[in-house]
Amino acid sequence: MPLIDRSRVNPYRLYLVMRVALSFLVAMAFTTSVVYRVDEGGMNPFELLMIGTVLEVTYLVFQLPTGILADLASRRACVVAGFGVYAGGLVMQGCSAEFWVHLAAQVLLALGAALMSGAQESWVADETQRAELTPVYLRATQLSFVGGITGSLLSGALGSIALSLPMLVGGVLMAIGTVALALVMPERHFQRPANDGKVQTVLQQARAEVREQVRASRRATRVVPGLVLLLGMTFAFGLWSESFDRLSGAFLLEDIGFPDLFGLEPAMWFSLISCVVAVGGIGVTEWARRRTARLGSGSIIGMLMLFTAATLAGAIGFGLAETFWVALAFLLLVSVSRPLYEPLVNGWLVVRVEPKVRATALSARDMFDSGGQIVGGPVIGVIGTAFTLRAALLAGAAVLVPAILCLIGMGRKVKEPESGPEPVAAHAE
Repeated sequence: MPLIDRSRVNPYRLYLVMRVALSFLVAMAFTTSVVYRVDEGGMNPFELLMIGTVLEVTYLVFQLPTGILADLASRRACVVAGFGVYAGGLVMQGCSAEFWVHLAAQVLLALGAALMSGAQESWVADETQRAELTPVYLRATQLSFVGGITGSLLSGALGSIALSLPMLVGGVLMAIGTVALALVMPERHFQRPANDGKVQTVLQQARAEVREQVRASRRATRVVPGLVLLLGMTFAFGLWSESFDRLSGAFLLEDIGFPDLFGLEPAMWFSLISCVVAVGGIGVTEWARRRTARLGSGSIIGMLMLFTAATLAGAIGFGLAETFWVALAFLLLVSVSRPLYEPLVNGWLVVRVEPKVRATALSARDMFDSGGQIVGGPVIGVIGTAFTLRAALLAGAAVLVPAILCLIGMGRKVKEPESGPEPVAAHAE
């Protein structure tokens, strides 16, 4: 008899716990990572962006195969494996601040993230059997801010002892969480593609299933209005996000500087900023969750326009800031607005594609995001190294303009009511 009866596990609650735990561990590991890499690793802007570029290139390579694997084999297995592989990447980075060690660790982090990406959202969609998933994803994002607060505070405390400790502790805790997840995570409603009964080898059958998966994904781009523009917006968002993620902390650390307040070290400043962002994010996410629960997914495009415009304004203002408090205000605007992007896009996408290609479709979205980061990272890294971090941040912000244009195009293209319970692509053959 199994130690834990998985049939009694509530998938919705487990999904929320997974998201909170993941946010807690990632926040603990990475809140003070820029201090660790700059102070102990001595990395310059180009090296910081190269770490991100290697991460995104590897993520892009793994994204579609892991999405297909989740749709064809098991979403539960992909999530559990993803947690374990990601834990290994965190421990590897915590063992050394050398640039090459961190570069190599990105392969593990990317594979772990690719295994989890899409599979978690598709798993909860299958197991809860809900027609509208956007409020679920927004609630998970909201609660993730709580995990981020505690993780950020712990990161600052551990970083004050040793800058490598947040990554080491985060990796160990994530490994423990992997074992727990393997014991409790159910998978009751996932349906693997049925064999047609013909005598085929395992490889032939897998090849046939992958071909069908690709065909179904291509159909989705034709029958889901605005999907191509959504992917274009995702690509542009990726072009910007890599520069901001890798350089905003270095900009505060090296160009702006932190005020001498209560003797706080840079590691603790980053932790406090993350906590303020999380508190603001909880409120904004609650507003978005209630709005989508009331209006359905028909309100998503408008909210994406609003939050992308706020992100653009904040990114420009941050790049132009001369003082710490002005820079902080714009940083908070960006940091509170951008987390809404993923749950809104996921909610819009999941209800419009066939259930059997949900993970593949979400992986395709992530591939476009990664592709943008791969293209934008090295170019903006060169600008930051050859000129200034300020110039690099402003150049990165400029590419958010096409993202807004894509969203305007989506608003014009998607005319019909969008809150129906049935996926659009499910009727297309």
